[in-house]
Amino acid sequence: MRMHYRINDAHVLAALQQAPAVMERHLQRGLDAAGLQMVQTARQKLRQNDSLALSTLIQAITVEKTGTLEREVLPGTDYAIHLEKGTRAGYRPAPAPLLAWLRTRRAAEPERAVFRLQKHIQRHGTKAHPFWQPAFEDAAPRMVQIIRDEVRRGVREVLG
Repeated sequence: MRMHYRINDAHVLAALQQAPAVMERHLQRGLDAAGLQMVQTARQKLRQNDSLALSTLIQAITVEKTGTLEREVLPGTDYAIHLEKGTRAGYRPAPAPLLAWLRTRRAAEPERAVFRLQKHIQRHGTKAHPFWQPAFEDAAPRMVQIIRDEVRRGVREVLG
């Protein structure tokens, strides 16, 4: 999902024309902070649904600068989509993420349990444990507010 923030305000546009570097600095700060807000909210949602608490997925959610005024927040694992949407029977997951999950759960003999868990998932699939969409819905208003506040700071610095 994408979030676009369009600025169409006379004061902001005037400040952008008068001091583009100052406004860009403030916008970048706002985008960085908004991206971190999404990261924190997604991690919180993962902990709340208790599906992979303290796992590599929580640590893999990052914000990346993809352009001067662009940020991308990603769950940096292959299996995040399977957690978000669930899987049908017939899907056989890779063993490494399952092994990490079993270890965080302190399973007895996790190396042996991986195969059994793979077979179980292949036979029955997995339920969805949505975290990304709910995190986005929760974080979006705060992210917009963070960016607005930073734009206001920039306008004040430029126009007084």
